[in-house]
Amino acid sequence: MPTTPPSLSTPLSEPVRIQLERCIDQLADMARQGIEPGRFFGEVLNRVILPGGATQGILWRPSAEATWEPVGEVPTASRLTPELISQRQALLNEVSVNEQPHFVSSPEGSTRVLCPIRHARATVGILETEHGLENAHSLPSETLQFYSALCEITGDFLARHELQQLRRARGIWQQWDQYSQRLWLSLDLPSVCAAIANDGRLLTGSDRISVLIRRGRRFQLHSVSGVDRIEPRSTATRSLEALAHSAARLGHSCWRDNDPRTSDHATPDYPSDAHVQELLQNHRNDTEATGIGVIPVLPRRNESRHPLPLAMIVLEQFHPCDDFPAWRSQCESLVNRSGLTLQAAVERSRIPWLGLSQWISHLLLSPATLLSLVILAGAVATLVYTPAEFTVTGPAQMWPAKRRELFASTSGIVDKIYVSHGTEVAKGQPLLELRDPVLETDTPRIIGEIATVQERIKGVQAARLAGGNTSDAVSRARQLTADEEELKERLRTLEQQRLLIEQRREELTLRSPIAGKVLTWDVEQHLSARPVERGQALLTIGETSGPWVVEVRVADQNAGHLLQARKTRKPDLDVDFLLPAEPGKVYHGQIQDVSLTAEIDDASQSHVRVVVAFDRNQLTEPRPGATALPRIRCGPRTLGYVWLHELIDAIRTRLLF
Repeated sequence: MPTTPPSLSTPLSEPVRIQLERCIDQLADMARQGIEPGRFFGEVLNRVILPGGATQGILWRPSAEATWEPVGEVPTASRLTPELISQRQALLNEVSVNEQPHFVSSPEGSTRVLCPIRHARATVGILETEHGLENAHSLPSETLQFYSALCEITGDFLARHELQQLRRARGIWQQWDQYSQRLWLSLDLPSVCAAIANDGRLLTGSDRISVLIRRGRRFQLHSVSGVDRIEPRSTATRSLEALAHSAARLGHSCWRDNDPRTSDHATPDYPSDAHVQELLQNHRNDTEATGIGVIPVLPRRNESRHPLPLAMIVLEQFHPCDDFPAWRSQCESLVNRSGLTLQAAVERSRIPWLGLSQWISHLLLSPATLLSLVILAGAVATLVYTPAEFTVTGPAQMWPAKRRELFASTSGIVDKIYVSHGTEVAKGQPLLELRDPVLETDTPRIIGEIATVQERIKGVQAARLAGGNTSDAVSRARQLTADEEELKERLRTLEQQRLLIEQRREELTLRSPIAGKVLTWDVEQHLSARPVERGQALLTIGETSGPWVVEVRVADQNAGHLLQARKTRKPDLDVDFLLPAEPGKVYHGQIQDVSLTAEIDDASQSHVRVVVAFDRNQLTEPRPGATALPRIRCGPRTLGYVWLHELIDAIRTRLLF
């Protein structure tokens, strides 16, 4: 029966007491270092034997079934049998309730000391020691104090260890909570799959996680840990998809590692599938994985008896796994926590026009967007309902209304120049004289031939008058008369050629077609000794003292607006223009004429020539050829069309045509 001695006063030697105190200090340091409980319990039991003087030490801890179980024993050659453990329960419970050391004498002549380990007003363990003493009074008091100190240090260690466990569990739960929050932040299917593959790898301690989504009867790889872009035709991708397709038929998870005892085999609930096991083994051989698991994500709220998985998650280990069941449990916990979110993401991805509807809803719910829509609506209303003057413009130059070009009447070389830039000329006044080398050669030849023919005519006439009355003379006179007539005809032809030459010589003098001023710049440099061709423009003469006009080249795409405005409003549309030399002043005029045909400029752009008349008195000194910036008023249109008519016309011609 348990006893409690009234007095324990057997003294210990000084070296032993010092050794006990040193052991207590060492265990206190170990308790603060946070070592593993099994190792700490072993250290406590070793010190119970030496220097504690016990022959056996046992450390008892409460189990989950509310019973006591040994967590350490020294020496390790255990004499505890299940029957003995069951018999000790009552004694251990009594020590736990009384909270005091108990002494039990055994028939074998030994004494057992049971010291409770207390923490937070509860017994969390019991230290049992056995001593080869027949009488408990022989146990030194310092030894009992030493055991009490060991129990106190062990209680502190268990308190620290429990606190560390709680902190570790709290950290793990926080990680899982953060993981769940990250999953629900966005139900975008690629984001959810990426979070499971990458964040789940850290939570479960896996080396790689692959997420495959069911599309019809097949599974498509969506995300792999640490992989940004998946190659759908690669061997690894096809192997994973084939493995997921085969494993999905089983309806439960499949596992395989290096230890065949922990791999999935046939069970009463889940029949074995040799093909799946073969695929698992082949995949392990190809990837050199030490452990692999395939877990289906079954749909929730499904009344079907054998529903098809929404997704398959493949988890792999590439390094030796010390605790495969623990890793498997973590992986299954990951899938359980991720299944509902993944199902929501899959169902959401199957909604038609989801992206467009989300974009619209996001825009409508944003205050900034609402403000932007109001501003945009106001801008559109302003563009549609605000009238504005529609104008047409184009490159323009200012010229005298009466302007003529002086053309070369014949081919030749400019021989004489009688005017220069800005010279006032009268109508018919000689301006240039040309020289024709061919004409200069033909003139002496024709004059010489005329003189020769005239002399021959005189000779024939004299010979004809000197003839007699004989028949030969009469015949010769007739021949001479015929020769004379032929020579006279030749003479008339030569005279006509001479007149033509004189006429051509007269045409070599170029005269002004109108009275005005020479507008061509640097005439001498431009024309002196220059060969010209018939019809070539040489000089420009303008009547600068008369009316002036602005010649506008309106682009062909704007000519329709101009012609429509002339038809619906009035032919002489109002025109405003300014000169770059006088940007602060606006001049006014009206359309005088519009060309009926389009012209092509040097840049191969089609345009219509428009002549604008204006009052010359508006200008002090108009300059011929001065650049003008015109705006032809074509009537009111909406502000939007005025600003965006080029874009509207481009859409009509390039997109709608």
